[in-house]
Amino acid sequence: MIKWGIIGLGKIALRFIEGLSYCKEGQLYAGASYTKEKRDFFHHQHPQALVYTTYDELLNDEQIDAVYIAVPHGLHYEWAQKALLKKKAVLCEKPATLTYQHTYELCELSRQHHVFFMEAMKTRFIPLIDDLKQMLKEGIIGDIVKIETSFCSDVAYNQKSYLFDAQQGGALYDVAIYNIATILDYIHAPIQDVQVHMERKYHVDVYDYVEVTFETGQKAIIEVAIDRMKDKTMIITGTKGIIRATPFYRPMEMIVEKEGLQQIYRKSYVYHNDFYGEIHEVHECLQQHCYESARMSHQDSLKCMALIEKIKESFHD
Repeated sequence: MIKWGIIGLGKIALRFIEGLSYCKEGQLYAGASYTKEKRDFFHHQHPQALVYTTYDELLNDEQIDAVYIAVPHGLHYEWAQKALLKKKAVLCEKPATLTYQHTYELCELSRQHHVFFMEAMKTRFIPLIDDLKQMLKEGIIGDIVKIETSFCSDVAYNQKSYLFDAQQGGALYDVAIYNIATILDYIHAPIQDVQVHMERKYHVDVYDYVEVTFETGQKAIIEVAIDRMKDKTMIITGTKGIIRATPFYRPMEMIVEKEGLQQIYRKSYVYHNDFYGEIHEVHECLQQHCYESARMSHQDSLKCMALIEKIKESFHD
């Protein structure tokens, strides 16, 4: 039985715990938070689990096999690094870190010490996405010409929120990783050009519209925002048709448009939970003594961060 410890007990951690509850291979063992209210709520909901007041205390517990890191973006690197050095398997919320160099260092630590590390990109483990990939492989819409993705939400300004922190906040760091990981899952060519339109407010990027051109001539659109609402849609345009999926990062329905006809495909999450797939993948990898997942590999995380940095560079132009 794989014993999990959770670093950070916010809303995302609670969703992780629900996903973990469906797994036969793992169990919730402990949680840690510096906030008393969160510790108390966690203890009330899960009295069987240990509660730690510091993250270091949790990492020093030798009974813990795996750690889920659910703290704000800017803290991912520090605590993922400490967990790996303690030989704990790590599932780290996205983005894994704020820089390519830091993500590279975590991947190297994982490889050198043969300790599992994965960025928590749940999109890669959604059942309908597996079907979509198979359809694309079979050429249902021909060759991919363009992929458009949009992840826009209207978030109320909160000065205390990490989303509005100048170092770790903004739309690019918060959600663009979903768009980027999705696009790079389907287009594998080198990037030729990146064009960016960015709008800034509260010292962070609140809206980004990015057009990526690949050496193959294929294009991708990345639209992200924390100041406006829009359907979280993906449109894959091929030489023979179009595929639409909403929300693109965890779809249960997609529409294939081809030769004037539409066909709808549906598939639910396993156990109706969108976190289950990535947690199950961690368990599978640990049982096979792997230090990375083939479905969301270290290289996948590095490619995503390389594009994020390329986009971020244009913010200062």
